[in-house]
Amino acid sequence: METVSTVIVAGGSGSRFGQKKQFISLGGIPLLVKTVACFDEHPSIEHIIVVVPQADVANTEKLLRPLKTHHTVVAGGPTRPVSVLNGLRQATHSRICLIHDGVRPFVSPALIHRVIAGIEGFEACIPGLPVTDTLKEVAGHTVAKTIPRQNIYQIQTPQAFFTTSILAAHMKAAGQSDVPTDDSMLIEATGGAVHLVDGDPYNIKITLPEDMIFAEAIHALQDRNRI
Repeated sequence: METVSTVIVAGGSGSRFGQKKQFISLGGIPLLVKTVACFDEHPSIEHIIVVVPQADVANTEKLLRPLKTHHTVVAGGPTRPVSVLNGLRQATHSRICLIHDGVRPFVSPALIHRVIAGIEGFEACIPGLPVTDTLKEVAGHTVAKTIPRQNIYQIQTPQAFFTTSILAAHMKAAGQSDVPTDDSMLIEATGGAVHLVDGDPYNIKITLPEDMIFAEAIHALQDRNRI
């Protein structure tokens, strides 16, 4: 059986949101706790590593005390790559490591299974959804060109990696000014093959306050389906 850890990255200060969004309430539960619970309930996950701001480590440890899965809370850094690297250093015992955004609270068991199963034969596995809107490249306020949307995907997390490979890639990239927008870009940069599997339209990321409207709707739908 594979040894699988999950690094859940929630080290942000919430500057765009107006507060630390990982701790706002969703259905009476802190958003981060709801996210972590998705992995706590999955039989493949042996260790959950949660990365939060230094000031929130003690409170997060209290919030996560009821978890059944072995877990570790560590302090993040000034940027997402630094926070990810801090988390990965706690996952060296695992062959596979998932990296997930702490503000994607609707991860299904099926999606977790897909990315773990999908890494075999590749260097990484990521979930994505095909882009359905028309895409334009714009210079100022003028359209420069239309970008064909065929074979264009919107990428989500969790993303699966072989731990030694993604740790080495992050260590090599540490301190560089060109910050990747997601972790799989580091594997792409080395020429590694990244496998795409089906994402989940409900696996939304809470970025702006208005995203909470969709999150509350999904949460209510899930509650109704449990009845």
